Amino acid sequence: MKKVKFMLFLIIAAPLALLACDGGGDGGGGNGQTTTINGRVANVVAMNGNENGSFKFAELMKALSIIKEAKAQGGISVTALIDGVVVDSDTTDSDGFFSLTFLIDSAENVTLTFDIDGTIVSVSITVQEGSILNIIVTIDLNAPPGDEVDIIDEGEAQGPVNCENGTLEITKNPGEDIVIDGGGEDCIRTAGNCNLIIDPENIFLINCENCIDARGTSDVSLGTFDGDIFCDAFGDGIKTVGDSTVSIDANGDINVSADENGANASGNSAITFSANACIFDTGEDIFDTNGNASINADGCGEIIEGPVITPAPTLEPTPIPSPEPSPEP
Repeated sequence: MKKVKFMLFLIIAAPLALLACDGGGDGGGGNGQTTTINGRVANVVAMNGNENGSFKFAELMKALSIIKEAKAQGGISVTALIDGVVVDSDTTDSDGFFSLTFLIDSAENVTLTFDIDGTIVSVSITVQEGSILNIIVTIDLNAPPGDEVDIIDEGEAQGPVNCENGTLEITKNPGEDIVIDGGGEDCIRTAGNCNLIIDPENIFLINCENCIDARGTSDVSLGTFDGDIFCDAFGDGIKTVGDSTVSIDANGDINVSADENGANASGNSAITFSANACIFDTGEDIFDTNGNASINADGCGEIIEGPVITPAPTLEPTPIPSPEPSPEP
């Protein structure tokens, strides 16, 4: 079985309005064109690893510390270096935004480092002079040294996908990813008789109300050539109602981070998962079914759950001591 990857996803989306002025870096010796890297750390799943990276649930609970509230995490130190020299640095604000600005007079290899509670990971990217770069970063702390960080240009991201009737197929060549940014809405919403097929290398569903909301008799199929599927939702990860069906099949792992349920099926709908590992970090239930609906995760090599929140113990009230009798006069 392919090594399970516990990904710490840094989802970075930068509005063009954040055009920084000349920054505090020394890049280019004070000469050159103003160059900016804008980003937002929108999701962090922190992990204390184990060498083999493959766990059953009981072992995982001892080995991992998953920080659910780390979405839009502030306080992460981000640094840009050129030839080992710091050209600018920033700390993510309470909404996870950061901005790096420096001067260069030609294309440069820039190293970005991210310091997350003392764990530092880095990646090198080529930056053109005078450019404004918007990026998505994923970090896998279980990857070999030097391979922890992957960068996806935000230019590859597209808005929400909506389909009501007919067949909509989104395919990519091997090695190409798809990023769907919901902008706070459902990343994928289907209804009626829609048949939606998405088949790239990796799938990133980010900034979603629900990653998938399937209704009516619609059928949604998400698959990857040799990669992972990542879902980040404020509501449910996967939501189905009516007679809709959703099939999620990854040759790698399925990672679902949801404030509510990982998968929520109602009516006669059905959800199926198939992957090396299905990883769920949820605020409510992993799976929630109602009516005749079904959720099938038999195709998951293993199911990895976020930590169980142990309720605080209920303390018995402290008895009030009886008053001492008054002394005899």
